[in-house]
Amino acid sequence: MKKKVIIGIVAGAVVLNVAVFGLFGRYLSQSKAAATEVKEHTLQIDSVNGEVDAVLGVNGAAKSQSFRSGATADYEYGYDEVKAESAPAEAGGGVNGAPSTSNSVNVDPEKGRLLIRTVSMSAETKDIMSVKNDIEAQVRTAGGYIENSSMSGTGKNRDLRVVYYTIRVPADKLDELITKVGNSCTILSSGENTSDVTLEYVDTKSRLESLRVEYDQLLKLLEQAADLDNIIILQSRLTEVRYQIESAESRIRVLENQVEYGTLNLSITEVLEDTVIEEPHIITFGERVTDQFKDMWEGTVEFFQDFVLGLIAAIPFLVFMGITCAVVLIIVFSVRKKRMKREAKALAEAKAEAAKREALKEKTEESKKDQE
Repeated sequence: MKKKVIIGIVAGAVVLNVAVFGLFGRYLSQSKAAATEVKEHTLQIDSVNGEVDAVLGVNGAAKSQSFRSGATADYEYGYDEVKAESAPAEAGGGVNGAPSTSNSVNVDPEKGRLLIRTVSMSAETKDIMSVKNDIEAQVRTAGGYIENSSMSGTGKNRDLRVVYYTIRVPADKLDELITKVGNSCTILSSGENTSDVTLEYVDTKSRLESLRVEYDQLLKLLEQAADLDNIIILQSRLTEVRYQIESAESRIRVLENQVEYGTLNLSITEVLEDTVIEEPHIITFGERVTDQFKDMWEGTVEFFQDFVLGLIAAIPFLVFMGITCAVVLIIVFSVRKKRMKREAKALAEAKAEAAKREALKEKTEESKKDQE
């Protein structure tokens, strides 16, 4: 039996190892295939850039030092642009059809740091609908908007309501709105996060200008190109540069919006009684003793209240247990009574048998004496 168990364990271990190595090999093959695809894509990009350089070499007027260094167009912008928060820009607004960025937002890094402010607050109030309407009116007055809002709870049968807001207001109006929120309800907690995006904004703007210069130069080369292959290569590069321009413009618009508009994440909870926020002070020994007795008394009252409520809740169970115990006791006493009767009867029979034997013995002795 032990031999069969050992063989089974060994066989299981072998099967497990084979499965693990199989999964590991599959993972390696998938990783290798993905790496091969990335490598092929990179080689394709390098090939297109090389062909563009070749075209520039044929057109000697375009391959100038000002184009290579002054315009910083080296065709190595790649695909490292962050596009998670960007959206395609509307084409055709720049020089020769190149995309352009709207500069209506007044953001100037030379006048100060570009800061993104995000404030988070939690508050409570007894009149949540009044506070809700007041805050929404204040946001409209400040020239902002509510990005997200939600409400949970019905406000009936102690189902208290909670309102959540994501509010965007002009950055110079954010502190004023925070003050008005504090006047409308009781602030329980607050926090602020500030992000400095000056360097990212300046870098993105510089990159955008370089991409536009490259875009214009490529358009000039496309006008001069006569060979079909060169035209296809230039159009491919133009599409790539145009996409990068749109991505950079979108990122700039996002940064400008985040700088110009501060964000307030606000949650308001409905309560039956407002929390009393006391001014900080040093607690004396007398106050500590008073608080201790108060806590002890409240704890004692609460204990007896819970005890009485527990007894009331346990009445059905206690009745059931009482009936069950009564039935059990009746059965026990009945069995015990019957057993005692049987024992008394058996004892009486034993005594009668003993008396009968004693009488028989005496009679036998008397018979012997008579015979003698």
